[in-house]
Amino acid sequence: MSLIHQIRIALFLVIIATAGGSLIFSTLDSKQYLEEELQKKNLDNANVLALAMSQMEKDATMIDLFISAQFDAGHYRYIGLFDPNGKLITERVNPNSSTIAPDWFTRCVPINVTPGFSNIQTGWTQYGTVHVESDVNFTYDRLWHAVKNMLIWVLSISLIAYIACGQLLRRILKPLDDVIGQAQAIGERRFINIQEPKTTEFKAVVREMNQLSTRVKENLNKESERLDELRLRINYDDATGLMNHDYFMNTVDSKLHQESFGEGALIIIRICNLAEIDRDIGYHQTNLMLKKISGAITSISSHQEGLIAGRISGRDIAIFCDQPKDEFVLAQHFKENLLDAMTLAHTEHQAPLFACVVTKTKFTDESQHLFKALDFILELSHLNNAQNFRIVNANSIVATKHQYLNEWKTLLGNAITHHRVKLEHYPVLTIHGELIHYESPVRLQLEENSKWLSAGEFIDWAIQLDLIQSIDTLALETAIGLLAQHNLPICLNISESTMRDPTYLKTAEKLIQQQGINTDLLSFEVPETAAFNHLNEFKTFTRQLKMLGCRVGVEHVSLRISRLGELHDLGLDYVKFDASLIRGIDINESHKSLLRGLCLIVHSIGIYTIAEGVNTEAEIAALTEVGMDGLTGPGIRMDE
Repeated sequence: MSLIHQIRIALFLVIIATAGGSLIFSTLDSKQYLEEELQKKNLDNANVLALAMSQMEKDATMIDLFISAQFDAGHYRYIGLFDPNGKLITERVNPNSSTIAPDWFTRCVPINVTPGFSNIQTGWTQYGTVHVESDVNFTYDRLWHAVKNMLIWVLSISLIAYIACGQLLRRILKPLDDVIGQAQAIGERRFINIQEPKTTEFKAVVREMNQLSTRVKENLNKESERLDELRLRINYDDATGLMNHDYFMNTVDSKLHQESFGEGALIIIRICNLAEIDRDIGYHQTNLMLKKISGAITSISSHQEGLIAGRISGRDIAIFCDQPKDEFVLAQHFKENLLDAMTLAHTEHQAPLFACVVTKTKFTDESQHLFKALDFILELSHLNNAQNFRIVNANSIVATKHQYLNEWKTLLGNAITHHRVKLEHYPVLTIHGELIHYESPVRLQLEENSKWLSAGEFIDWAIQLDLIQSIDTLALETAIGLLAQHNLPICLNISESTMRDPTYLKTAEKLIQQQGINTDLLSFEVPETAAFNHLNEFKTFTRQLKMLGCRVGVEHVSLRISRLGELHDLGLDYVKFDASLIRGIDINESHKSLLRGLCLIVHSIGIYTIAEGVNTEAEIAALTEVGMDGLTGPGIRMDE
């Protein structure tokens, strides 16, 4: 029972008890007063009758008529005339007297009145004694009527007070609802702050809970920033601030094997005469020049989505793009920025000579083969390089997507219309081998009986043609259909544009309500870039899905771990750390320390941690050691 109802009932009972006590004492006082008045009436009437009969002739008939007239004129129960010896001369009795008061009331409130007696004289001798008793039933009627009216008044006031008290309490206790909501949010791992109420007691509670939420958020932010500094220190080159060789290679390899990757570009820029420059101007000046070069590259990378850059050797800087772009145009852009940076530097020593090789990358490419091929091309090209910046395109044909837009629009539209969509299932397991859920990426069949395409093969076209929301909706319908038939925990990968589309959430709610599925088995995950680039939309997306009972997570977490504290109030179920942090974890003590810290801060807000791209038993053992909860990747299989 709610606090409001308990207080209302308590107040109602207090009013009833108070009013009931007043009613009882008032009734008893009235009873005593009426008894006294009736006793006086009996005595007065007896004296009046005796005086009147003392002055009359003592004719039996006259006496009898006088007593009858007096009895009929007043409210009497009995009038009797007795001689001096106590013998009855005449009497009148009211046999039809009754009361409207119930029997239980007359029993509980008996009215006891002493009869009135008076002597009748005839000269100097006593003629007799008159005995008078008033009728008490009319007194019961008046008393019952008063009690009944008072009882109705008391009950009416109590009922009005009960209703008014409820409304008043709701208003007074409104801050308590906010406190309860905050407590529930903290229980759901959402550390929110609310406005302090005016009520003193509530204000103290809210202030403490707000301080708790603030401290949790501050601790998360501080720890996330500390771990991000550690990540930068172990994964980035000191001289240039770019990714170091191992981290860049792991990141590229991870992106090439992501389900959503379709096409990108790889650029390697070599400073051909770096050794000569270092010999001429020294280590310190050479590092300053490298910082200018890396600054120019970072300036472009930070303003274009999907670009990362790393120093993969002393003289080689690589840029990888996981978006479909014209690789030669992209390289030309880097060339212009680098030459401008070198011109502004006004160097007195020999100018750096750059050689650049570019190539397209696809889902099927292997990173090691790519880098070996490009390194071979660079070795050949810079031998005869007399230019400040030479670009070699490793692709024989440069094609643009625009040539195929109409064809892809027809193919994708046909596949969507005929619902040629299915889900693959890859297990995500706990470290003990128990199933968490199945990652269920989309497969699309462009033409009937043709091969099923992975997401990376069609997602870029779908995004450009604004069809990705339709494909994600079909994937959701397929997942809900599977859940309606089997208890199969399914996780859907959601694109950035779908996450930002309010109609997708409405569709999800409608489909879930129609099928009546167990929503605890349905998970949605959004890439790190989408979640943090559009944090407000992601928060709305998460909260509405959580209201439906679904699970929500963030995947490919790697570059923005310093912002994990911003997710403290969402009640996320899990985060998946990118394969670039996981690859070779068994031999990388620095990454072990980083992941151990990440697991601690993520666990502190009740979020499950999952490692992506796990390949070997050694990696599984290392991830278990650092405190990872779940695993997925090529090396993770369900036991038969």
